[in-house]
Amino acid sequence: MSTSTAIYYFSATGNSLAVALELAQKLDVGEPISIPGSLLLDDPYKAAREADRVGFVFPVHRATLPEMVLGFIEMMPKRKDCYYFAVSTYTVFGCNEFWDIEEVLELDGCFLNFAVGVKTMGNVGIVNPDSKSMTKKIKSISKQIDEIVDAINNYQENNFRRSSKLLGYLVKKFTSIRRKSIVFNVDKRCKKCGICAQVCPANNIVFGEDGDPAPMRSDKCQACYACLHWCPANAIGTRRKIHTHYHHPNIKPEQLNPANPTNPVQSEAVDKTAKSA
Repeated sequence: MSTSTAIYYFSATGNSLAVALELAQKLDVGEPISIPGSLLLDDPYKAAREADRVGFVFPVHRATLPEMVLGFIEMMPKRKDCYYFAVSTYTVFGCNEFWDIEEVLELDGCFLNFAVGVKTMGNVGIVNPDSKSMTKKIKSISKQIDEIVDAINNYQENNFRRSSKLLGYLVKKFTSIRRKSIVFNVDKRCKKCGICAQVCPANNIVFGEDGDPAPMRSDKCQACYACLHWCPANAIGTRRKIHTHYHHPNIKPEQLNPANPTNPVQSEAVDKTAKSA
């Protein structure tokens, strides 16, 4: 009896996409599905309804999962006979990302059967993408994925880490405030290449008649910093100076959200999904 698997992903720097691609390859399933890109489809959840196993791959943002991912799972039709798994990528630590998903699934009598975090390269500029340590880190991640694939193929279940409800509340509160307070700026180095608009999962960046990118902030912003990390001219920054530029060395910007052209249809859909979280 054949088993079908659907893998949905959200990625800003490319770390989560790299993990999703390797997972899909080793599980011998089709291409992983971009959560932002799927919102252009007439039926974003077709694969989730038909698959025996449904997985989510995403980065840890401020100790939890991106709002768009949580909103997507909330709106997704759930099935009690489906095996659900989640893989988070993080640089420093995770916190409540799996607990938040399980709470959503439990509302429909379902469970997050398997969840694991993968420590990846520093998307705060700690690691040089061309360094030997980066190559070594990528190989170590590949070994972790082998173990994850074995667990999924054996329908393994695990007790993932949980944090206190108070900590979970504080994390969500901080995340909401932090996301809404971010102010991006674009300096004179901007080449108007459009890559920032291409990689933005929320379809939040458009170019005005004068060719300048705007707006760099709105309620749709996921605070993922994809625009900052992928800008080839390093022209995008924030008031906080802790973020330097990083993206996965084996991922190209056009791979992130393959069905994510700048258009009002997806902009509206992304807005609805993000705000449902």
